[in-house]
Amino acid sequence: MNPNIYKLLIVDDHPIVAEGIVSIASQQSNILCKSITRMENLLPTISAESFDLCIIDLELPEINGFQLIHLLQEQMSDCKILIYTMHEEPWVIAKLAEEEISGAVSKNASTSELKQAITQIRLGHKYFSEVFSILHKKQINIDLHKIPELSKREKEVLTYLSEGLSTSEISDLLCLSTNTIQTYRKRLMEKLEAKNVAELVYKGKEIF
Repeated sequence: MNPNIYKLLIVDDHPIVAEGIVSIASQQSNILCKSITRMENLLPTISAESFDLCIIDLELPEINGFQLIHLLQEQMSDCKILIYTMHEEPWVIAKLAEEEISGAVSKNASTSELKQAITQIRLGHKYFSEVFSILHKKQINIDLHKIPELSKREKEVLTYLSEGLSTSEISDLLCLSTNTIQTYRKRLMEKLEAKNVAELVYKGKEIF
């Protein structure tokens, strides 16, 4: 095979989505795409072939996206990983921050953005949609000695946010109104100097 060929693997259980990614990626030169929509074909494929880039969804049958990241890294240590997902929840972003990935693109993004992500990763760079921009920094410096004192209730709210609970779920657990929880969340963002909820959740996971 031509050594200049760039091999791309798409893992998404929705055939239409997989076909769309193949169509977008195939617009670039010297790129060979293979898609997997049935998870029973996954292990035989990555055991028999190597790929330069894997584009994967996080929500898959039989295996979740985070397990798949680890499996791909075990089988193909040099393969780059691009997350293509509809999940933009803060807890997902915080969890992705713990992974060694080359990019993340929201399925709400334009097709041109996905194409740009593939191009940038192919050139050796990383690419993240705006909603995942916190991941581009990878490390958010947290000086544990400079963290302001948090009240017991603030710690509870931050812990629940870090576990992926929504405002309404936290409200039910603590028997407080959603407005009160939102006030605590705003106060936490100010104290921890978080620009958004995703960064707040990330910092919360680091603290606890």
